[in-house]
Amino acid sequence: GTFPPPGLRTAGPCVERLRYRRVLMEEPRTALETWATAHGYTPSDEEIGGATPLLRSGLIDTTDQVYRGRLEDRDVLVAEFSIGSPDWSEQFGGSGTDSSVFTVMLVAVDPGRWPRLIVHPRSLSDHQWLRRLIRSDRDFDDLPEAFHDRYRVIASTDISDEQLRGLFTEELAAWWVSQPSDVLVDVEDHDEHGSFMTVAHAGVADGPGELDDLVAQTTHLMRLIDP
Repeated sequence: GTFPPPGLRTAGPCVERLRYRRVLMEEPRTALETWATAHGYTPSDEEIGGATPLLRSGLIDTTDQVYRGRLEDRDVLVAEFSIGSPDWSEQFGGSGTDSSVFTVMLVAVDPGRWPRLIVHPRSLSDHQWLRRLIRSDRDFDDLPEAFHDRYRVIASTDISDEQLRGLFTEELAAWWVSQPSDVLVDVEDHDEHGSFMTVAHAGVADGPGELDDLVAQTTHLMRLIDP
């Protein structure tokens, strides 16, 4: 079937949320386009909105450009994704949305182990779209100190503390905080629609090195989340 499955982008309670794909016409090649072409990734018209909590957290979520490729033995999508949320500009005749752009990799993982897991830098905690993610989950604080200082972990109540401690080891924490840019991760199980993991950087990738980092980070985390 398609990846993500048909209808996945409508997951979640906000049926009024709008998603559309921005058409890029006659624009200069982006770092993502150049990197994707060099690595054998092919352009796709797939929507990724809804696959994980990050990818449905705005009122207007936009898949700006997306490419399909292979990572080890799995299909992956790499994309630039914009999350639009209400902001103060609406009060003054503005667009009413504040857009946050992320460079993301999306990969399917085996279902059942991680109903929902969200890892985000604490520096993003004040964003309206992030506050909407945590309605039915819990903060998990039993983390290595260096990691806890920089990152917030929000987990489904169906994931045990023991399982979370087994993932967030001192070794993983040291790896995570040593990365050259903050790494955001979401995993969510959609039952019959499958389970997906997003690994993301805030902003548009500024060159091939950052995209190489994103691939390495996705590979490392994929092996831990879905060994």
